[in-house]
Amino acid sequence: MIDPELQGYLSGINHSLTEIKEKRNPGIWRSFFNGMFSAFGYLVGVVLVIVIVGWFLAKTGLLIPFQDQWQKFENFMNQAESTLNTVNNVQNQQGSVQSGSIITLPDGSRVRVEPAQ
Repeated sequence: MIDPELQGYLSGINHSLTEIKEKRNPGIWRSFFNGMFSAFGYLVGVVLVIVIVGWFLAKTGLLIPFQDQWQKFENFMNQAESTLNTVNNVQNQQGSVQSGSIITLPDGSRVRVEPAQ
């Protein structure tokens, strides 16, 4: 036979499980708002982490080298874009039949790059 104390615990658990089963399933709106609030919480958390890391980098003086490196990268990308535009303009003005561009690699070799069809 089962101990009366254990029987009481089991009947309490059974009662709790029955209540959970009888509850209505969460509706679509409740799920939607739970998802929206979760996403908002993640967004706020990411923003806070970015702000704290930025503040820390500014206080330690490490932000300036990152900004300098970013500026060098932007200048490099702008220079590459202007070089490609210049090459394309020269080819268009010459009325060349060739549709590709010739690019010189750092080792000095030249490569013809054809545009995607």
